[in-house]
Amino acid sequence: MVVPRTAVVTGSSRGIGKAIALELLGRGYRVVLNSDSDRDHESLEKDLTRFSASATYVRANVSSPEGVDSLFAQARDRFGPVHVLVNNAGITRDRTLMKMSWEQWNEVLQVDLSSVFLCCRRAIPDMVEAKWGRIVNIASIVGQLGAFGQSNYAAAKAGIIAMTRSLAMEVARHDITVNAICPGYIATAMVAQIPADVLSGITERIPLKRLGAPEDIARTAAFLVEDGSYITGTTINVNGGLL
Repeated sequence: MVVPRTAVVTGSSRGIGKAIALELLGRGYRVVLNSDSDRDHESLEKDLTRFSASATYVRANVSSPEGVDSLFAQARDRFGPVHVLVNNAGITRDRTLMKMSWEQWNEVLQVDLSSVFLCCRRAIPDMVEAKWGRIVNIASIVGQLGAFGQSNYAAAKAGIIAMTRSLAMEVARHDITVNAICPGYIATAMVAQIPADVLSGITERIPLKRLGAPEDIARTAAFLVEDGSYITGTTINVNGGLL
């Protein structure tokens, strides 16, 4: 019997991360979901009911080495070595640069970028041992275009794109692929914070004239995991044609 592969998806209690976790569960993976807050845990448990044997949730702050160590220790205790890592955890602390505090800058860089470093560093030894691994990093269109009041978020997401390329070179010999997805404007709670008139203007600029769905990103991530064996160091834009 083939043992299912294990995936860790950070920031997966809602939105894009949750959609990716559910997509992988539906394809037979064992999935460790993660968040640093239990606020969405009740609704998450309902969605995971049919996957009770192959899903588990770990509360951990992936912006700290201790939190990442805890996440991966619990993942290994439950399902064994990790073969797939999806780095999705992210926050925003929007403010123009002149008004942005050090705390607002640093918090976004730690959660959105440092967590990718920490999780990759922790996951890669399992993948090297297995001689197979898939890493998918969720960046953003903002990391390519920039956005008013989001210099911290843009810097973090641009950093993910560059890190993806560099790491892919380092681990390719172990049959480990590393790719990034740059979502455009997706119908999530984060995008819902954009003022309605601003969001309407953004939607009008999108050639497909609509926001994307979390499932659009989830299917792309699953493709990279399952069918992207000759794709690495690449950034895939899922943005309705906005670039």
